[in-house]
Amino acid sequence: MQRIPVRSTRAVLALAILTVIAVAVACGGGGGDSDDGAAPIGSYPYPVQRFDEVTPRSHFPVGQTFDGYNSNPPTSGPHAAAPAPFGVSDLAIAKEQAVHNMEHAGVVVWYNCNGGPAPLTSDECTQLRNDLASVVQPAFAGGKSVLMTPYPGMDNRIALTGWQYLDAFDEFDAARVQTFIDTFVCHYDPEHFCG
Repeated sequence: MQRIPVRSTRAVLALAILTVIAVAVACGGGGGDSDDGAAPIGSYPYPVQRFDEVTPRSHFPVGQTFDGYNSNPPTSGPHAAAPAPFGVSDLAIAKEQAVHNMEHAGVVVWYNCNGGPAPLTSDECTQLRNDLASVVQPAFAGGKSVLMTPYPGMDNRIALTGWQYLDAFDEFDAARVQTFIDTFVCHYDPEHFCG
């Protein structure tokens, strides 16, 4: 029986390990902050959709519009050159600008008082806004990159987005909003805003 030299065995083992690592990175095991898009999520307890990344991830002048997004509200794609300030906005932020906030590792909380099974009354809309803000404002004050904005262009009353991810529903659920923020802020961070 012929013995294989120890050096040859080590070289083959090293090559096998490097091959496994290369395959893992190519299949998405390299983390969520690469230019290949957001990493998959395995532990989010609510229904969430993952959309293919709309490319290129490029900038255009603020005020320019883009209609090629593959979700509503959008979850990735070309966007305005400047993000909106994070926090609670009572004015509708352009979807093209909010996408830039997601590229900066943020989450966007969108709401539409005319969405859902029936439009909300003025008082009900104010209550929805205040309920959402009661979750978003403390998260933002605690240093999380969260933007809340009205968005009349969607079917649901509430949508939560992070890069490539969307959770949309009609009834306020504080735990669901908080869980999305905790899960998706800094999940996708191609420009290293999360340190």
